[in-house]
This record gives sequence, C-alpha cells and structure tokens, in this order.
Amino acid sequence: MQKKIPLVIGYGITGKSLIEYLSEFHKELILIEDSSDRINVKDFNDLGLNLHINPVIDDELFGRVSEIFSSPGIPTDHALFNLASKHQIRISSDIEIFIKGNPCVKILVTGTNGKTSTSLILKNLFQSYFPNLNIAALGNIGVPVLDHLKENLDIAIIEVSSFQLELLDNVKFDLGVLLNISQDHLDRHIDFQKYKELKYLVLKNASMGISFQSEKSFENRHRDYNEISFSRELLRSRVFEHWPLHDIENLKASLTTLIAYCENISIDPPSEDGLQSFLEKAFKDFEKPAHRFEILEEYNGINFINDSKATNLDAMLKAINAVDKLRKDSDIHLICGGDLKNQNLRELDPQIIAKVKKAIIYGKDKLILDSSFKNFTQCLLADDLEEATEIAINESKTNDYVLLSPACSSLDMFQDYAERGNEFKKLINNLNK
Repeated sequence: MQKKIPLVIGYGITGKSLIEYLSEFHKELILIEDSSDRINVKDFNDLGLNLHINPVIDDELFGRVSEIFSSPGIPTDHALFNLASKHQIRISSDIEIFIKGNPCVKILVTGTNGKTSTSLILKNLFQSYFPNLNIAALGNIGVPVLDHLKENLDIAIIEVSSFQLELLDNVKFDLGVLLNISQDHLDRHIDFQKYKELKYLVLKNASMGISFQSEKSFENRHRDYNEISFSRELLRSRVFEHWPLHDIENLKASLTTLIAYCENISIDPPSEDGLQSFLEKAFKDFEKPAHRFEILEEYNGINFINDSKATNLDAMLKAINAVDKLRKDSDIHLICGGDLKNQNLRELDPQIIAKVKKAIIYGKDKLILDSSFKNFTQCLLADDLEEATEIAINESKTNDYVLLSPACSSLDMFQDYAERGNEFKKLINNLNK
C-alpha cells in the first residue's frame, strides 16, 4: 500500500505557512492551486520537500491522501471537497492547528465588517491593561497563525472569516467576538441564513461569547456589548472625536471582551471612574489600519475619505452615516462600484442613500447599482475609478466630501481592496503636487 500524504489546497499566505509547517513532519505533500501561475517552487527549495503540484483530482489521488488542509476562501463546491466527503477524509485548517497546539488564551473575532480594526483595537486595549503580557493579533488580519505556533504567547487575538469558521465547526476556544452580521459573500455561501449560521459558530464554540445582541438564546455564557455606554465627554475628546460610529461600536465590543477576560481570571476590570482616562491614554497614539474610513489630505477645500475596505452594502451605509455626522452644510459625493457578490439591493436603506448628493458608479455591476440608487439620489456612471474620482471632484464645492466606499469587491478591476484604496490615494496625492 502506498504511503498516505497530506494535501494542501490554496497557495496564498495561509497555504505557504501550512506547507512550511507540514514539512516538519512530512517529506511529501500535495498542493492544489487553481491559479498555478502563482506558484513559485523556489519557495520550497530549503524544505527538502517532494511537493506534488496540481495532480489530477480523482479517486486514485484520494486513495493516497491522509488529510486535507484548506486555505480560507476555497469554494465548498470545489471538486476536491466532494471527493473528500466521498472518501471520508478530514478537512482541517491552520487556525485549528494553532488553537490545539498553542496553550495561550485564544480570542476569535469575526463579523461582516470591522474584524481587522477590532482585532487591532483589542490588541491595543489588552496590551495597555496588561503591559507585561505577550499579546499578538493573528489570522485573517494578514499574519499567519502558524508563524506564531511555537511562540510563548499569553493571548492570541485571531481574526477569522466565515470561510475559516466553516472549518472550525467543533473546535473550542476561550472568547468569541461577533461584531455584526449583514449581507456578504453570497456568491460563495448558499444563502444569507447559511452565512449567519457560520458566523454564529464563533459564539457557539467559545467559552464566553460577546456580540451585538442579547435577545438570542445562547447556550454558552454571553455578553451584549451594547450594554456599555460611553460618556459624551469621551466621544468628544481629542482622541475619539473623529472615530466613526462603527469604530466606537468596535471599541465597545473590545472593552466588553477585556472585562469578560478580567472576570475570568479574577482581576478587576477598568473602573468606571477611570475609564475615560484609561481609554484616552491607551489610544492616544493608536493608528487604525489603512483603507477603513481613512481621512485623506484636502484638495481645494474638498474632503476625501478612503473607505476602500467597504466591500459590502452595510459597510457603505455605515460610512455614509459617519460622513453625515462630520459635514455641516456640505454635500456627500459617493464613489462606489465593483462586484456586488450577489448582494440583495432591496435591503438598502433609502434614507441613508438619500444623504448622498451624487453617486458616481463604476465597475462590473454599475448598471445594477444605478438602477437601485437612482430612486434615491442622482447617479453618474464612470468607466473606472480614475474617471469616477475626476467626476466627483468636478461635482464638488468647497467643504464637500468625496467618499470612496464601494460596497463591492474590487476583484473586477484590482487585485484587492488595498490596491483599489492605494490607487484612490495616489489620485488624490497627485492633485496636491
């Protein structure tokens, strides 16, 4: 009988880290990557590894496979998963390996929007309260968990997507944070109900769950982060006055998580009397990640905001509301468009869209967006982001806001949301030269 060997599917950051980890225990691996031009075999020259790249996916291959390790985002209708089910081969992930292999406290963070920002807010908050602990933010934030598997961590804050939760159905951890749920990735999941069920796994599998609601019946211990309220003085302070409402919500979720952790280890959480002072000190020099309601340099008195990370409708609506709170007598010009990922436009809030003076729409699904948005605001169509930005500037007057908040995936025109956001920033920077 031939020796059975592990199979890795996906050659992104996660796939590379999986191959490096597995090479410590195996001298032979199988790699499946549909975009074979992404593979650089030189990456594995030092591993002494016999790597079989993209063999034929059939029953004969699966007679040799011992276990499958999947990168996030691989469609569940991939032929590989159908054969895995047929041959009763277990599918695992890097997150599962880390949870089971590192003894630290694990805090898993998910939500349709705000995962990365909250993971960084959590890390900053915990590090400020426990300066002597070794705390890391890992996972979907762009830092492979397996790179830190052997590190002597006290707390790991792990950002997880619905794709990653799908591979963690029965894996237990310490704290689970669910920030919000709205339409997203409906091109990947069967329907919105399935997407919600996957997100709720972060609460189901945690010893303590923190989320945005209290009316749901949770089997495990649970806290509603909306039970926390911040004083007007805090929200108007120099540190937080420019934070959009959705980041204040993320801060509430993070503070609730810190309080739950403190109570679990019988340590007093931050006191109400000293809360404002503690938070202002903790976040005095905090820098939020790029492309998330990122306020850019003005040009001719026009305000520009890069919210390229808004890849779904809910994120866009939150961004519009945030700009609405900033403006006085000025107008909002929204730049949006791309791949809608099968989102249902019937769930748009017309009152929020009506706050936009003009929507400049480009990309793959611009006609679909136009047919919906034009019922609530004036719409202009563009061929690409550069033309959309030019139109927005020409339509704006002094003190107006130009908001890039696409509500769509960027993959119809860009490598990812970061490339889209960087292109927007480049266009604005060039105006000021």
